[in-house]
Amino acid sequence: MYNRNRRGGLGVMLLAGQMMNVGVHRIPPVTLALIAAQTAIFLNFVPQYFPSATAVCMSTYLVYYHKQWKRLILGTFFHADDMHLYFNMSSLLMKGLTLEKRFGSVYFAYLVAVFTGLTSLTYVGLNMFLENAMEDHTYSTSCAVGFSGVLFALKVLTTHYTPPGLHYALGIIPVPSRFIYWAELVLIQMVTPNASFTGHLAGIVVGLLYIKGPLKTIMDGFVPPGPSYTYTARSSGYRSAGYTTGRSWSSPRQQYGQPSYPDHSAYTGGMSEEEQYARAREESLRQQQTAGQSNRLYPDLDELRSRRSEHYNQYR
Repeated sequence: MYNRNRRGGLGVMLLAGQMMNVGVHRIPPVTLALIAAQTAIFLNFVPQYFPSATAVCMSTYLVYYHKQWKRLILGTFFHADDMHLYFNMSSLLMKGLTLEKRFGSVYFAYLVAVFTGLTSLTYVGLNMFLENAMEDHTYSTSCAVGFSGVLFALKVLTTHYTPPGLHYALGIIPVPSRFIYWAELVLIQMVTPNASFTGHLAGIVVGLLYIKGPLKTIMDGFVPPGPSYTYTARSSGYRSAGYTTGRSWSSPRQQYGQPSYPDHSAYTGGMSEEEQYARAREESLRQQQTAGQSNRLYPDLDELRSRRSEHYNQYR
């Protein structure tokens, strides 16, 4: 979420280049549709609904006190400038590659829709609380636009479904995975003071309600998630491109730097997340040990002694 004026189109070209580098045909359909729709909004293809930032931005004052509820949705899909669009859509691209393939397109669309509404409502509620607690009316009148609140909620999910390890906040600062979204919340505010702190915090709150609170159970009661697939790759360093972008998994069949995809041949068979991760780690360790043995030039001497002892003992 940002509070800035729109500028030129370099960000749109960078986004197009990144999508072509990944391969448009490899981008899941809901993720692709969300990127296309928000790009079209930025390029002013639907001016009747998104005439300007001031006409759609969200604030506690306008939404709660003046009952302009449509801003909860319209403000989320409007971006202040081309680089704001680029960073958010790059982040959405990487998260969609992970989450949409994990949950299925129907559930991912449902997830984004619910997160969009809840993040906006949480943003309004947080600002109302801070206005009263700090006795500062700027929280109520602060007006924000952008998709990054939803992206922070999705960030919590991608981190949760990633084996523990080091992630890289803003692509440069190593942070334990469980702290990555908190680190980026602070770092983004330091790098870009105009960013909406409460908007990003609202996304984290919604994401945590999903993985640790009742939200997932409630949502799954209406629309169950699609089939879940496990990953056979070992955990690796996680780099966040842009603000909240990143890949959560890497496959041994992929070259360095390519986007990751789930291994659909390894169906979970109803295993829990913990069981999936344990099996993936065991399989990775077994493959590493097998590869290490097959790559030795000479046999292991302890192994030879053991086999020789077994050979002689069986004839005693």
